[in-house]
Amino acid sequence: MNDSTHEAVSLKHALRDAFPSDAALDQALANAQQLKKRHLQERQAAREQRNAGRVAREKLERGVRRRGNALVIYLTHPDGRIERRSLGNVTPTFAKKQRIVFQRQIAEGRYLKPVPRTELVLFKTIADKAVEHSQRHKRCWDADKQRAGVFTAWWGSRPAESVTADEIEKKLTENLAPNGFCWSKTTFNEYRNCLSHIFTLSIDRGELVRNPASKVQCYTLENARTRELSRDEETRLRLAIRELYPTKEVELDLLLHTGARCSNWYGAHKQNRAHMEPLQWSAINMDWKVVMFPRSKSGVGYQIPLNQVAMDALNKLLERSSDGKGPVIRKPSGLELQSCRKWFEKSCEKAGIVDLHPHDLRHTFATRLRRNKVPLEDIAALLGHDLKKHSMTARYAHVDLDILRQAVDTLVVTSTKTDTPTVVEFPKAKAV
Repeated sequence: MNDSTHEAVSLKHALRDAFPSDAALDQALANAQQLKKRHLQERQAAREQRNAGRVAREKLERGVRRRGNALVIYLTHPDGRIERRSLGNVTPTFAKKQRIVFQRQIAEGRYLKPVPRTELVLFKTIADKAVEHSQRHKRCWDADKQRAGVFTAWWGSRPAESVTADEIEKKLTENLAPNGFCWSKTTFNEYRNCLSHIFTLSIDRGELVRNPASKVQCYTLENARTRELSRDEETRLRLAIRELYPTKEVELDLLLHTGARCSNWYGAHKQNRAHMEPLQWSAINMDWKVVMFPRSKSGVGYQIPLNQVAMDALNKLLERSSDGKGPVIRKPSGLELQSCRKWFEKSCEKAGIVDLHPHDLRHTFATRLRRNKVPLEDIAALLGHDLKKHSMTARYAHVDLDILRQAVDTLVVTSTKTDTPTVVEFPKAKAV
């Protein structure tokens, strides 16, 4: 084969490859389509595998979201606060309409925030638990027990959450003078506060969510007692004591010159109240002339200095104790005393003094100190009051006993008529 023939054959094969026949082109196109279809199927299978177990996202209205099987709506308040409220297993259409209703109520100020449901608890149950709480934490719990008994008679068999503020106010008002038991406004307030405390304790335990008694208004009272013992009354009282109970004048001196409550000296011995021991000699330092009362009305102890009148009275009482131990207040025979009510009332009757109670001697103590220009914070320290407004300052600026001693010493003056020191009657402050 010559060269020209070889070149012709090569050209023929090249032209065949460059321009295939129609059958070859159809086959190539069919192969390409099958390859593309197989690729699409593989992609679809991979996509389905990735989405396996997923729920298709539904298109919900603005402010509506799904949480599990429940629908939740989001409410916007005027102050910009967002509230989430669950509607339960409802349809999206219902959730949309309910959200519109709630938003309109918010705009009109009629919206009520939902409260969690609680198990029904009887009022008697929460009242009994409140009495137990008072017995553990309050010294004078007998009053709470009596009031809880009144409330139980009213609503004891009813669910506590069914008691409304209107019912409470109606019941309390029925007993307000001159309607029912002739309660005073003070008694009205005490019953209302006791009932509110019962509901508050139940809320703290998670049994209730509302306190209906808090919506009942208390009366504004102007019942501050300002009774004090004047100098003339004190003179007559001392004369009556010397005639009827000569050994009791030392007790009067202690009450007038320490300003302590009767329970601080005599203790508390009532049956339905927490027992309180009378003051012991171990709480008195005769060398430093200081007495430490272990408990005040707030439950915290406090100490005060003793002036000369109080020291003389304690020295006389010390003679009645054989070993200088045990209770301070005793009879000359050494028998312990638990109250001053009998001799005080009889002596006041003999002296013609009316409307005077032993606790008024504490008022007299504070009033006479104030008339002698003793600062209020020093008087509060001598009375054992808690200065809550100055509690932080009190942590750093401790009470100076020397200043307090000067304060109580101002009460002492020697009378020219008797050997017993008495109390100065300072002139009343002029109005500014």
